[in-house]
Amino acid sequence: MSRRTPLVATLATLATLAPAAPALAADAHSPNMTHVMNVAYELRNGATKSGGTDIEFARHKGKQYAFAGTYSNGMQIFDITSPAKTKLVGVYDCGITQGDIQVFNRGNRLFTTYTSDTVNDGTSPCNREAEKLGYDMMKSETAGKNGTFIVDVTNPRKPRTVSFVEVAQGSHNMTVHPSGRYMYNSNSDLITSIAPAIEVVDITDPARPQLLDTELELTPLPGLGTESHDITFSDDGKRAYSAALSHGVIIDTTNPAAPKVISEWDDETINVWHQADPFSIGGRDFVIAEDEMYGAAGGPHCPSGGVHVYEVTGELEKAPVKVGYWNIDEVRATSSATGRCTAHVFDIHEDEQIMTIAFYNGGVRVVDLSGLLNAGPTSIGLGDNVTGGSMREIAFYRFDGMDSWSAKTPLIERDGDFFMYGNDQQRGLDVYRFESNRPESSRKGKWMNARQAALTLATRKASARELAQYRMFCLLGR
Repeated sequence: MSRRTPLVATLATLATLAPAAPALAADAHSPNMTHVMNVAYELRNGATKSGGTDIEFARHKGKQYAFAGTYSNGMQIFDITSPAKTKLVGVYDCGITQGDIQVFNRGNRLFTTYTSDTVNDGTSPCNREAEKLGYDMMKSETAGKNGTFIVDVTNPRKPRTVSFVEVAQGSHNMTVHPSGRYMYNSNSDLITSIAPAIEVVDITDPARPQLLDTELELTPLPGLGTESHDITFSDDGKRAYSAALSHGVIIDTTNPAAPKVISEWDDETINVWHQADPFSIGGRDFVIAEDEMYGAAGGPHCPSGGVHVYEVTGELEKAPVKVGYWNIDEVRATSSATGRCTAHVFDIHEDEQIMTIAFYNGGVRVVDLSGLLNAGPTSIGLGDNVTGGSMREIAFYRFDGMDSWSAKTPLIERDGDFFMYGNDQQRGLDVYRFESNRPESSRKGKWMNARQAALTLATRKASARELAQYRMFCLLGR
């Protein structure tokens, strides 16, 4: 039976294990992380806050761009060629919730996806553009259809709708295969979805996307549900990794039009599987998965959900083995009664062995993954006292009242420095600078091996109240 972590027990345990450290100020950061600038988003389509969600990057015609999703305010397009002078150059006006983004090329043209998962009234400019292209965009008199817009951003200053893929259950995330020819849909529906599956879309012609009849079926499990929440492809496109709410999935995508499940596995210590990405080091292959505790509705305290690591080298791909768990070691109340402090969207730079990750009110973090080379199910690691492998925080930045959804960088410079971009629900876009030659964060986070995690993170099945709470947060677009 699938069981889930009780938040109170987790917090109490982590508070006991956390090393003594001074309380963080309202604006706190490590010496190697500085804040460069902030851009709040113009409120559109009835929005009451910036509503930042995911962020992706592309280099196009000699310039570097960032594409930032939002709730209701549309896709914000920034020229970040000179990061310290980041400038908003375009907006794809689309009054939908989720706004997950993927970038892909077709010849010399640049496209993005833009997802609609839950609430929209069907009247925003992107819906009207799709209607002019011949799409029926209304599912009722007051509600627009859900799915994924495909947007031509070849001219970032003038993004335009080129097509729409209707997905009745919605597009929480839509992930483009590295070939740029197929998309995999994650609808993230809850246990009410009795036949969980990943939808596959042929986008060989972006103007005429085709939702394929074949779907990749997932095994129903007890818990919040087993629909895919998020998918990440390997760089070569031969594998996909799905965080499917109640379990993890590894998929053979050698033929992206006909994917096959390689393995599915549960973890009694994860409450909500939210993101799962591959990482390789020293001939060992891992999957790093993040727990979005209670769907980011875990309560006004830090820490909440953390990061779990599994080895999938060789035959272990068929039966992944957990090697450890990491979380921030900042034990405190959030800066508001509605704050949340769970691990959320992250990005891995494998060559540099670096992960960037957002923790909502817990700020943005930079994590060193090099210690995973020696990680194992019984390795020991607590704070600075590490033997046998671990992950460790090397930088962070936190503002009072921040609510950062994602934290990513398009590239890490040769000397290890980089600019990082946080897309924040309250603040909009934040630009940070990480400098590798300055002192690291004094907080390293908390690493546990698999046995420690199993013993420390008490388990239980998600209750009816938690299911109802999570469903409400999904309806609100969280």
